[in-house]
Amino acid sequence: MKKITYILFSLLILSAPLFSQGEVDALRFSREDLLGTARAMSMGGAFGALGGDLTGVSINPAGIAVYRSSEVTGTLNLSHEGSVVGNWDANKTHFSMDNLGFVGYFPLRNDVMPLINFGFSYNKMKSFNKNIWAQGSPDGRMIDYIAQISTRDGVDPSYLKMGDDLPDPFRDQNWLTVLGYNSYLIDPVKNGNYYDYEPITMDKVQNTIRSYEKGYVDNYDFTVGTTINNVLNLGLSLSVKDIFYDVATDLVENFENGDRYTLTNWLTVKGAGVGGKFGAIYRPINSVRIGLAWHTPTWYALSETYEAQIDDKMTGYVGGDYKPGKTYSAVFYNDYDLKTPGKIVLSVATVLSNNFIASIDYEMVNYENMKLRVPSGDRADIDVYDIDNEYIVEDHKFASTVKMGFEYRFTPQFSGRLGYAWMENPYDDEGGLVQYGEPLIRNSNTIFRIEGDTNYFTGGVGYRFNRNFYLDMALVYKTQKDELYPFPNYYVDNTLKVNATPFSLKNSSFRGLLTLGYKF
Repeated sequence: MKKITYILFSLLILSAPLFSQGEVDALRFSREDLLGTARAMSMGGAFGALGGDLTGVSINPAGIAVYRSSEVTGTLNLSHEGSVVGNWDANKTHFSMDNLGFVGYFPLRNDVMPLINFGFSYNKMKSFNKNIWAQGSPDGRMIDYIAQISTRDGVDPSYLKMGDDLPDPFRDQNWLTVLGYNSYLIDPVKNGNYYDYEPITMDKVQNTIRSYEKGYVDNYDFTVGTTINNVLNLGLSLSVKDIFYDVATDLVENFENGDRYTLTNWLTVKGAGVGGKFGAIYRPINSVRIGLAWHTPTWYALSETYEAQIDDKMTGYVGGDYKPGKTYSAVFYNDYDLKTPGKIVLSVATVLSNNFIASIDYEMVNYENMKLRVPSGDRADIDVYDIDNEYIVEDHKFASTVKMGFEYRFTPQFSGRLGYAWMENPYDDEGGLVQYGEPLIRNSNTIFRIEGDTNYFTGGVGYRFNRNFYLDMALVYKTQKDELYPFPNYYVDNTLKVNATPFSLKNSSFRGLLTLGYKF
């Protein structure tokens, strides 16, 4: 039960709201989605050994050496994201540009190295646009979770009071304790030199979760590549990534007598990162391509703002001069660094008679290598993220992604395509995160998801109007089943005290892609 011991210890020493992110946030910005050009997506994204496509170049930079002309291209995406929990469903429709880029072809008139190509491309790596609604009656209650962590800390309630002439308790105390105490959800009981905290009621509740997410991870590649004897293609890219993430969550507990409270959190994260990619494509015979690419980790510098409030109506449980109201924090700020894991991509493809293509990619990512740090200019003797990084190693593993795709050219102008991709979840089943649902939760934003495996079913067509202008279309259907936790489970002496029964969250999305390209 080392996991539980770590969590109780770390939550005790790190309860101050100076840092709000943990392993859940590190994973959010480290996992990528299946996004790109319509041709690549219709073939399941399996383009690591093919090249000649901007998404293929993003997977394996050696693919830029396949080009024998210059090209400019762009991709439009209309997506519909759905989330279903029981009888509750939430939907969000979004329009975006997922891909834009240019490749310059420069012949060298040299038999050994006949060309050198340069390119710039923008590819969307992940979209956070998603709404979630859920409702149910769990085994545990958030009000019990607040009471338990407040009892764990045992803080004197005088340090929790809020007022114009008092220190801001959010700077030194656990946010949930401050919010719960000032919203009359918990009562302090003196226990020696410490205080126990009890929920103001034992009535049953119905939980409602509302989550509104938006944002993206965008990738900008600056790529150069060449071919050796028209057999070995080589390429490298400098990658710059841009992150924007914004989420607002409501957790509502409705009690039997009609009273209720709502815990609301807001979080916004912005930042940028840099990394590199190296790749090779070898053609042992004319019909076979073998690709190998390595994506270095991305080093991010991130800034976040966060705030929270409780809107309480507990009239039936609180006497005296109580009036329903709101308890809210100020807006807090934090900077931190994140290193994402690197990626290895192995690819094999066959091209037969210029009419049929079959391709498969296998990707490996070790999510144990995610790492949180204080900003480089603020190094301390003890990094406050050491325990978070221990959780990352304990709870995550190597995860695989398999992509496969097929293309058949019916006529010189018209092609049809099919594809499939499977992304493995990154969690170690032997770790505490999946078994106990206890990631390191900071501040008061307790809602989190344990993501399942992801499946993509894809297809599309392409049409070449002439030697210069072409159009590709694709349809991408994605399914994924997650566990949605309203708050973490809570243990005392290895005994489950608060059971945060997770909701079963079924995710699906349907995307239509249109790519326009011009060769010259």
